[in-house]
Amino acid sequence: MLHTTPDKRGTILAAAFEVFISYGFRKTSMDDIARAAGMSRPALYQVFRNKTEIFRAASQSLLVKFGHETRAAFDSDKPFAERLFNSIDQSILSLHRKIDATPHGAELMGVNAEVAGDIEEKWCDMMVDAIAEGVTEAESKGEIALAPLGVDAHRVATIVMQAMEGMKAKYLRGEPIEDDVRHMVNFVAGALAISIRTTSECKSGLG
Repeated sequence: MLHTTPDKRGTILAAAFEVFISYGFRKTSMDDIARAAGMSRPALYQVFRNKTEIFRAASQSLLVKFGHETRAAFDSDKPFAERLFNSIDQSILSLHRKIDATPHGAELMGVNAEVAGDIEEKWCDMMVDAIAEGVTEAESKGEIALAPLGVDAHRVATIVMQAMEGMKAKYLRGEPIEDDVRHMVNFVAGALAISIRTTSECKSGLG
């Protein structure tokens, strides 16, 4: 699940992520992480001072992973709406599904906000930049038009991420949000596509 390096640090982060998912942050000990990583506790302490430091490093690794997957989702011949949905599905919803399979999702979300809030902010900025790149590419292909709606790619990406933030409360209540995300994506993509037709009709009328 994590984007880790093939070294001791990467082994620890990958193991710790699975332990956090399985037992929650509060109940996880450094001994648990050491065992999962196949090393002694002293060896673990040579790399990380405590589990909070490990949790932050794991969050950072997820940021890197999601950045790659968000951009990769736009590298496709699928329609823009599908590429946009896949960018969100592969980078956000996939993690939600994994967390949903455990009884510790709400706790982990809370801990992340508590000890890795700055990393989450960077993640949101990264997601906006990645989605903006996909929107810009779609405009260059003639799939969508931004100017008629008075927006740029960064504004569209920001709106998408703000909508995702608005769905967080529903997710934390244990309710699925995939359909909501699909509707939001279709609305955004549809509005941008309609603006192309409007522009074309205006040009035809002028002609």
